[in-house]
Amino acid sequence: MKTRSYDPTQIPFISDVGLYSKEWTSWWTLCQPAWRQSEGWPLPREEQGAAKWGIKAGARGHNGIFLVIMSTTWWASSIKSAEDWAKFDEAMEDIQWVVDRMAAASQEALPVPPPPVPPTPSQEPMPAQGAPWMAREGGKRQPKPSRRMLEGGWK
Repeated sequence: MKTRSYDPTQIPFISDVGLYSKEWTSWWTLCQPAWRQSEGWPLPREEQGAAKWGIKAGARGHNGIFLVIMSTTWWASSIKSAEDWAKFDEAMEDIQWVVDRMAAASQEALPVPPPPVPPTPSQEPMPAQGAPWMAREGGKRQPKPSRRMLEGGWK
């Protein structure tokens, strides 16, 4: 990441998928709010800490979600057994659950815009054809005279 030399065609192969899955779930657990870290894997899914999603959840920083995607891509590309797929699917379900909760929390945090104010009878609505500065005489584009014509130099 620091050298900015990420090449999506060069996905590393993980020789010990079982160890990688344990390390990955430990890392993912540490990225979660404290209330999700208390019981181990699989992580709890209560809604008690929903207000803190926007601050604490997931891998943080400007590369946060990219790291989650990249690390799970490595994991998925190296899986060979049904048991490893089951662990991977469990992790993917948890990622999906977290992303859904974070999206819901960010929607709740957005300010609600005030309802539109209907125009009063004294206000004239804008014409439907567009802004006045876009109107063209005769509805067509008029040719622009050259500077030479405007200065009277054309004979």
